[in-house]
Amino acid sequence: MPTLPIARLIVFKHGVGYFERRGPFSGERLALSFPREAMDDVLKSLVALDLGAGQVLGVDFETPEDRAGRIARGSIHLSDTRSMLDLLRDLRGREVRLSFAEGKKAETAIEGLVVGVDYEDEEPLRRAIVSLYQPETRQVRALPLESVARVELLDDGAADDLSYFLRAAQSEEQRRGATLRLTPGDHDLLVGYIAPAPAWRVSYRLLFEEEGQGENDTGGTVDGTAAPASRPSWVVLQGWGLFDNQLEEDLEGVDLTLMAGMPVSFRYRLYEPRTPERPLVQDEERTVGAPIFFEAAPPQAAAAPMALGAALMADDAGGGTRRARAQRISGAQLEEAAVVATSGDERGALFAYHVEHPVSVARGQSAMVPIVSSRLPARRELLYNGAKHPGHPVATLRLENATGLTLERGPATVLTEGDYAGEAVLPFTSAGSELIVPYAVELGIRVVEQRRSERRLHALHVRGDYAVFEEHDYTFTVYSISSSLARAVEVTVEHRRHPGYDLAEPGPPDETTAEFARWRVRCAPHARTEFAVAERRMLSRKELVRSLTGAQLRDYLANKILDAATVRSLEGVLELYRQADEAQGRLRQLDAEREAVYTQQRQIQGNLQPLGREGDEGTLRQRYIASLAQLEDRLAQLAADQATTREQIARIEEQAARRLKRLAKG
Repeated sequence: MPTLPIARLIVFKHGVGYFERRGPFSGERLALSFPREAMDDVLKSLVALDLGAGQVLGVDFETPEDRAGRIARGSIHLSDTRSMLDLLRDLRGREVRLSFAEGKKAETAIEGLVVGVDYEDEEPLRRAIVSLYQPETRQVRALPLESVARVELLDDGAADDLSYFLRAAQSEEQRRGATLRLTPGDHDLLVGYIAPAPAWRVSYRLLFEEEGQGENDTGGTVDGTAAPASRPSWVVLQGWGLFDNQLEEDLEGVDLTLMAGMPVSFRYRLYEPRTPERPLVQDEERTVGAPIFFEAAPPQAAAAPMALGAALMADDAGGGTRRARAQRISGAQLEEAAVVATSGDERGALFAYHVEHPVSVARGQSAMVPIVSSRLPARRELLYNGAKHPGHPVATLRLENATGLTLERGPATVLTEGDYAGEAVLPFTSAGSELIVPYAVELGIRVVEQRRSERRLHALHVRGDYAVFEEHDYTFTVYSISSSLARAVEVTVEHRRHPGYDLAEPGPPDETTAEFARWRVRCAPHARTEFAVAERRMLSRKELVRSLTGAQLRDYLANKILDAATVRSLEGVLELYRQADEAQGRLRQLDAEREAVYTQQRQIQGNLQPLGREGDEGTLRQRYIASLAQLEDRLAQLAADQATTREQIARIEEQAARRLKRLAKG
């Protein structure tokens, strides 16, 4: 049992606890013991204070080696069955004094250096002989070990080695000791440190009832539908904190705090010594130089002690459900069942549940303490989200955390009108935030979702030679809600918003969150109700105006995308483009005809090559030359027609551009 008892304990959610030992002590050395696995955290966080007139001089702690390793470092190694033989064996060369008792005679003592021990394996103790060397007489004496009554170690090193072995042998394998060195006299000590500890857990009970219900009231429904507006609804929220005492001591009258939140925490190896490798530098010959001196820096002020840190939360869940009774539980009964003696304290990013009365928990036992009990306004609701539970809405309780406390994550048992209704997990919830607690599936209502998408032209603008189309990209989600219930209910549809889309239908939602929009949909009994949500985003694309057709323009006019004046202007532009296209066609025909003339010229020129200039060949030659002259005249005419056509196309294009420019400005 440690000399200094635990007076204060703070348990976190991430596997550590802050332990504070406090009490009076008289002496110069206070021994403490810690689990081996806790030593890194203890050395990282240990604070030792003398609140009285004394001082804490320092802390010594055992080596991190295990028992076998510590024993192996010494020169004496004793077994469990032959310790005397092993001792004399390991004292070889050391000076001892052996005392012998012979009957009723006084003891006789013989001094010398231990040479060794000889024995037979069958009876090692009865037939063992210890040999001593006496340097003064230069004699080795063989003495029966059975008659030795006392062994005195005259060698200081041997005595130290034996003491080291005995200390190492008695140390616990799984624990390590630490010793506080104190000034002489009385002390009022406080020792605080962080060490691994089981995370505390929390479990909740939520009892829902409407105003006017008592412990004998058995009316109402349990299907999760919204309560009538004329009857206010309440939830009695009760929370229990669970923690464990896995220390090797009882906790008696401890000041207990359960800490909620997510502090930063980590492990850091401090306990095991580590010697970094260093490069080996060879010595070298050098001449002796004059001494070198540097000016000493002024002394630095002592560093302030670091504040004791806290640690990281790991979500955990636990708890249970109270056993059902024949008589239904009312909210008043649940409130009276446990008196909360816990205060809440906001500590920056953390929240502390401080138990007002001292807590005692025996070693190896666990305990539950009530940490919250409040009556809060609430309502029941059927909430549908197909991504979280497809096909059916979920019965939920909606309430605001008006307890003034931060609620840690934990399981909750839900009771409605005194009966078990389902279970849920309450998320980490700060004071003032809303809680939505889903606890049961409503099988009497089935929801089927259908999705489709389409694009709708919204506007058309002329920008230079291009027609810019603005289109709405729509996504439609239709919720088909079929009810087999005998009464009308209200289902809240929770629709996930598409990023980048705006809501188009069916109007503003009843609630919005960062990711969802919610609408309350009234559903008739034994009927199917359809509810549609439309979302849209604006897209833009462009096409050349000349790619439009008259049919498209008439369609845009019919759908009021364009007005009549704009359509007439665009029809005029399209007529100009049609004329330009016809001119382009004529230009292509002229190019083709010119290529044909070139072909004829090449054929005639080929025929002229072998012909002579006299007789029939001369006559034929003149005919070919005349044909070439006619073809040249045709080429000139074609070139003139091409130039005229190009000028016509340029005028048409310029006229169309001017009209498009006026349209863009309009």
